[in-house]
This record gives sequence, structure tokens and C-alpha cells, in this order.
Amino acid sequence: MQYQTIGKGEPLVFIHGLGQTQNAWELQKELSDQFQLFIPTLRGHGESLVTENMTLFHFAQDILKMLDENGIYSAHFCGLSLGGVIVQEIHSRAPKRVKSMILANTTSYVPSFAFDLAIRDRKNSLQQLSDEQYIAQIAWNTLHKPTEKELHQAVKTFRINREAYIPSSRAIRGINYLPLLNTSTPIHIIASSNDNVTPYLYNAQVTKMWAHKAKISVLNNTGHLSNIQKPMQFNQIVREFVGKQ
Repeated sequence: MQYQTIGKGEPLVFIHGLGQTQNAWELQKELSDQFQLFIPTLRGHGESLVTENMTLFHFAQDILKMLDENGIYSAHFCGLSLGGVIVQEIHSRAPKRVKSMILANTTSYVPSFAFDLAIRDRKNSLQQLSDEQYIAQIAWNTLHKPTEKELHQAVKTFRINREAYIPSSRAIRGINYLPLLNTSTPIHIIASSNDNVTPYLYNAQVTKMWAHKAKISVLNNTGHLSNIQKPMQFNQIVREFVGKQ
């Protein structure tokens, strides 16, 4: 698994969303002045040659192996969308290795029937569009009334690996981490008022109901890619939350 690490201090792992690469966290690299950042590109994403075992278990194992290679037992984790699900998978399997969790624009529960409809639409779009057209569509749908600069930044974060993209999508089918969220592990939920991918009412609010001790921040006039559309606010949340742990 490809990854980059920059900075010194408490280890903080950033995990990107579906179809993205480590470029998703370009605007968060300023946090390296306070933390040691680990920013991987997941298997089956970007230039990864691995296109098998697109499961949450294997995504999680890759992340933990990365930390093992650097002699780090436990770290803080921040994941957006699919990345937030992977953070919860890591916590479910190895809770002692998770110092804190930032769950950004993600979900903790995916009913199978709703998932199957979404996958069907995703496959249809992918079959009808070129990579460039599909990425442009994703960028537009994951931002709220984006500026040209925001669109450009979002587009740069995606790279579609057609062999692994749909299998990676299927990884979250039927997940339910809700019973595991009443934990002593500190959690901060980041949501957006205009997130069309993981709408606040059906995702972040439900997660907060189960994660009784969690903090929550809702960014206004913001779409799914909150770290790109509101990087200053996003980074301040991360800096303050992780800095207190």
C-alpha cells in the first residue's frame, strides 16, 4: 500500500473516500506542524496494482500494517466517507490501537436494500461515462454550489480504477457499527448541511444517537467533501480535538 508520512508529534492517520487517493488530504497537510501524518492510498485505488480482496477487513489490515512498519502501536484516525467506515472497522477489530476517531461525512449503518439501489446506479453511470466524465460528475455531486477552485481541487483527488471500484463500493454493504459506538474511545463526528451522499439526518445524527459521548460539528453550506470545501474549519476541528486527547 502506498502512503506518505510527514510531520512529527502524535500519529494521525487520514483515510480517504471511495475512488480517491492520498491527494484527498492535500489541504490537511498543514496539520503536520502539530502531528505526524500518515496518509495512505487504499488498495485498489490510485496506482495500486492490488485489485483483489476489496473488503473492509483488508483495508483495515493494510492500515495497521503501515503503522506496524513505522513502529507505531496506536494512533488517532480521521476518515471521510469510506474512510470513516474503515476507521470504525479498525476500531471494531483492534480498539486498543485507536486513540480517537474523527468520522467525517460517513455512516455507521448501511441497510442492504438501500445499498443495492445505489450500487446499481453507480454501475450504470460508470458504464456510460469515461473516467474523466465520471470524476467530473462525482466532484460536482460531492460539493455544494462549488467554485471552480473547489471543483478543480476535488477532481484532483479522484482516480478511478475500474477493476476495483465497484468491488470497493460493495465493501460497506450491510455494515452496522452502531452498537460499538458507546465506547470510551473519543469520537468527533463531522457532518455537512448539504451532504447529498451521506445526509446528516440519516447518518451523522443516527451515529450520534448511539455514540452518546461523541462530539459533533455540522458545517453549513457544505457538501460531502467537507475537508475540501471548508478546509480551515475542518482542520481547526481536527487540531483542537486530537490535541486534547
